[in-house]
Amino acid sequence: MRRNQLSDRMLACSTSRYSHHLRFAVPALAALCFGAGAAAQEAAPTFYADALPLFEKNCAACHQPDGPRVGGITAPMSLLDYTQARAWAPMIRNALVTGYMPPWGAHERHRGEFKDERYIDEAEKALLVAWVDGGALEGDPAQARRQDTAASSGTAMPESGWWIGKPDLEVQFEQPVEVADSVEDWQPTIQMPVPEDAHAEPKWIAKAELNPGGPWVHHIVSSHMGVGVPGRGPFTYPEGWGVLMPEDPFITVNMHYHKNPGEGTAVTDMTKAGFVFYDDGAVIDHVVETNLLPHNGWTIPAGDPNFKVTNTHEIEEDIFLLSMGPHMHYRGKAMRYEVEYPDGERETLLWVPDYDFNWQFLYEYEEPKFLPKGSVLHLSWWFDNSANNRFNPDPSAEVVYGPETTDEMANARIYFAPTTKRGIVVGDAIPQDVLDTAREEDQRRRASADLLVLGEDDLSWLQE
Repeated sequence: MRRNQLSDRMLACSTSRYSHHLRFAVPALAALCFGAGAAAQEAAPTFYADALPLFEKNCAACHQPDGPRVGGITAPMSLLDYTQARAWAPMIRNALVTGYMPPWGAHERHRGEFKDERYIDEAEKALLVAWVDGGALEGDPAQARRQDTAASSGTAMPESGWWIGKPDLEVQFEQPVEVADSVEDWQPTIQMPVPEDAHAEPKWIAKAELNPGGPWVHHIVSSHMGVGVPGRGPFTYPEGWGVLMPEDPFITVNMHYHKNPGEGTAVTDMTKAGFVFYDDGAVIDHVVETNLLPHNGWTIPAGDPNFKVTNTHEIEEDIFLLSMGPHMHYRGKAMRYEVEYPDGERETLLWVPDYDFNWQFLYEYEEPKFLPKGSVLHLSWWFDNSANNRFNPDPSAEVVYGPETTDEMANARIYFAPTTKRGIVVGDAIPQDVLDTAREEDQRRRASADLLVLGEDDLSWLQE
């Protein structure tokens, strides 16, 4: 299942601010696909014979009829339909040559390392550009080499309406949350009540899915579900990996709403969450932990086009690194995770050369990566606070670490687990240290934020 879908707003501004990485001209692009073996082809590429197979391979995970809705957003058109593809052809070309589509931040050097990666071969990209430049011709439908896209790409929404299948537990706000006209940036902490008797004892989470109400939900943070952003799909842990959800009448989430303020801009949110639990008898060897690894105490000078900050983090025990989630805001430019092993060898774990705040990916290894005790993570962030960054809210202002979208952040979240197998049998007694940690985590989140109480008869929070 592809985890990140295209939003209408992002497509409208699909010209990358870092388009310099693709400098070859259209003739050179065309030469890639009309070279050896194809030079004899005289006719311009057509949709059915040439473009459609590439759309199916590279784009249809999102761009299909009734496309998947993940994290509150959906691709605005189907590229399996000629009429729609032709209408969007200029935008398709622009998105391809700027590297904005397919959306994926990890450098080409990482191809094959992470799940759900999105890379398009240069020859395929060139053929699609040539199709647009040749007039976006339809061709003969009989030449279509169609395949069952939904079945082959795994992007058909299950009947349950959840990507994780029918949840064992569903929760939502007690009542809809009104994000008022005046709101630009708002970060309330809200509890989702657990239905009575629906979760009477601790359970091990195998899958978790956040379903934001729309793209105005900038992100969601939960002890049990990690981070949810528009376009990011559910957490599905590897077999034998899991997170313990203690029995509790509430699931606590930190919401972050961001939109343009003004008359008529109010929206109503009813964010939901779903969980699938491990069955009794399954074995949990690795209890998933997370660390935000935030770095602050710096100031980005006004107008600086390439401000860099660095930080380090020592690995205190042997771990398996499951995934990485870099996070910056509008001035974020690039981010790199490196590891220095105890013997001094240094390796790049993740290089994101063109960070895009609108696509906040979680990079999950195909196979968890072993990091021995004594290794040191070296973390680097680059920011563009200049006027050349068209997403920059105010190039004339100095910027510091802060929670609002117009502030900046330098976070390097990781998900990991100690390598020592716990051998916890689901249904048996839960080790006390694991139970205590799970209970304390959510309490800590509640204690660190002002809880927004959605009382049925109390609407005072609308004016706060």
